[in-house]
Amino acid sequence: MSLSIQFIRREDFETRCLSAFVGAGAMALVAGLASQVLRMRVDVSALALVAAAFAAVKPLPTFNALVRTAVVFLPAIPYVLGLPSPWDHAAAGALAATVLAWRGHGRDGLGTSTQVALSAGAAAVTTTVGLYVQDVLGARFFSGRGYFPLLVDAGVMALFWSIGTLPVNLAMSLDAVATRGMRLEATLTGEVRGLVARALGLYRQSQTEARKLATGAGRAKLQAVLGKLAEDAFTLAESYTVLEAQLTSASQGSVDSQVQALRKRAQDAQDGVARRQLERAAASLGEELNHLDALSRKRERLFAQLHAQVALLERARVCFIGAQASSPLGGVDRAQALADKLSALDLESTSAELPPLPQPAPAVRA
Repeated sequence: MSLSIQFIRREDFETRCLSAFVGAGAMALVAGLASQVLRMRVDVSALALVAAAFAAVKPLPTFNALVRTAVVFLPAIPYVLGLPSPWDHAAAGALAATVLAWRGHGRDGLGTSTQVALSAGAAAVTTTVGLYVQDVLGARFFSGRGYFPLLVDAGVMALFWSIGTLPVNLAMSLDAVATRGMRLEATLTGEVRGLVARALGLYRQSQTEARKLATGAGRAKLQAVLGKLAEDAFTLAESYTVLEAQLTSASQGSVDSQVQALRKRAQDAQDGVARRQLERAAASLGEELNHLDALSRKRERLFAQLHAQVALLERARVCFIGAQASSPLGGVDRAQALADKLSALDLESTSAELPPLPQPAPAVRA
């Protein structure tokens, strides 16, 4: 298996970068007021880093107070301990990215251990690079004092730290099927998203059980069958989503009201030519209405097939439980038997599908 990497929720990453900019810019103004008006010594980079992280995190309401408290106090630990520069900034950036990847990414559930580790490491590196860029810009272009150099320093820190949080939005797996499921789940909403998440969880559980069996052709076939079951579920979800978007953009009720209005106008028309033109327009929209009705029924069937496919994955997981309880066969034979059984279930489910929808008869033109 090859490593598969998918960029998920790109808009979340872009929003995070923008929020980090805004938070760091606001803190730069506060730092400028403290240093130039109150004559206080402040570390603009440290304050900008904490402000950027505070503005960038999007915790769930249940953990809002906990995450925002952690993202303020944890990055301050390296500075309190007196670590030398740039280790203090690198550690602070890593701690802030850890909190964001763990609970502040805005999605349900915890960030994976891979996302947390990669985010912490990447943020430590990019924060250090940001300090170097600050020094170069300060030496060549913004050596003077004032609010603008502070804004530039804060913006550079926010930019490089937020880039370091990119692994939060990466779905990485050696299993391309699981990666596709994670990417698809991130783009869906509503009940379909729940079904895809359920299918993905069942697929992972089944693959975990399959890897416990003896290595051989039987296990390879079993894993391929499980992959096909999950791929079919994801394909159905994608098809349903596309069809749902098409039906949403074309309201069936609106088209029906237009047809009724045109027919009424045709009945009221005094001129024969105008009446025929209105009747043709109503017939044309009537064909479109029939097409939308057929798409609506197709959507219902896709949704039912998606439920059936998820149920099939559930049956696959139950097959593993039953095989473990009985264990009448050896490891290789058991894998082959499970693969054959799941293939038969898939074939049975496919053959039991409803016949295709009848094509709607075209409306009679006047």
